Amino acid sequence: GRQARTMGKHSKNNNERAFFSHAERQAAKYGRHSSGLLGGHNTAGGNFVDTGWGSHKRTLDSDAMKDLDACSLTLVPCVDPVITPKGVVYDKQVIYQYILDRKAEIERELRAWTAQQEAEAAGAASEAARAADQRVEEFVARQEGLSKSDLASRRPSDPSSSGGAVGALMGRTLVEDTGKHAADTSFWVPQLTPQSKSLLDKPDGVVRCPITNEPLKLKQLYPLSFTRADESLTSAETLAKPRNERYICPLSKKALSNTNPAAFLRPSGTVVSVSCVDSIIKKDMVDPFTDPPTRLKEKDIIPLRVEGTGFAAKTDEKALKVTKTDVMGF
Repeated sequence: GRQARTMGKHSKNNNERAFFSHAERQAAKYGRHSSGLLGGHNTAGGNFVDTGWGSHKRTLDSDAMKDLDACSLTLVPCVDPVITPKGVVYDKQVIYQYILDRKAEIERELRAWTAQQEAEAAGAASEAARAADQRVEEFVARQEGLSKSDLASRRPSDPSSSGGAVGALMGRTLVEDTGKHAADTSFWVPQLTPQSKSLLDKPDGVVRCPITNEPLKLKQLYPLSFTRADESLTSAETLAKPRNERYICPLSKKALSNTNPAAFLRPSGTVVSVSCVDSIIKKDMVDPFTDPPTRLKEKDIIPLRVEGTGFAAKTDEKALKVTKTDVMGF
């Protein structure tokens, strides 16, 4: 009878060839991490650049994006959310602890840098004093008519400045190099081993946001007030809900998410959808959630930082760029 075929190496491409075809090589060079669906290399007139299955680019799905109400450090829904002027959301307890830890780290770095500066100043002063003493000795030697060799014999011998090298282990001499090129021929001897001098840069005394690298101040952390989708639930029960079922816009009653982004009104602390801000709030530039309504300025409307949805049309690539910083404790 006919034997069943076994799955080949290229099973994802539905063939059993032991080599890569030209079309497969072209597809591997370009495109997203996806198969050749939607006009790919398996269809007539396929576009390798847009739909190739190589690893040059990859589209992240929504599971790789932070939730709208999640802390930017812990990546879990915030219990007590606060927001920065740049729209970065943090959990209050987490960001406060980060600021305290960062201030302590800055103090340690500043003490180490100050000690380094003092050591360099003391070393420079000692070198200047030694050079002054040497000039005095040379002047006295010239007055007495001594030669340089006579002056050198007067000075105490300094093992560290001698041209030789001695290697010993447990009191036994292993090698004794007294040549003038000992630093090159016996470089492995501990006293001749080159020492790398690491210098500390002056630390930045400002606590910065770990996401935007902007200065971070406690007085600029504004509390957020989300509107729960179900007011009968407790805070813990609301946080246990899926991302699209936790909070809604108080004006449109639609769920807030990365697909339906939100903005923060600073006078009242209320979070509303961006679409309502554009269609309702900006017409009169007043905060309707304060009593009486408060006039708004452009800086009073802070859009929440949204990473994306997994779809190119809804994802702002500029917002995904994060400045590299040294985050301590996280």
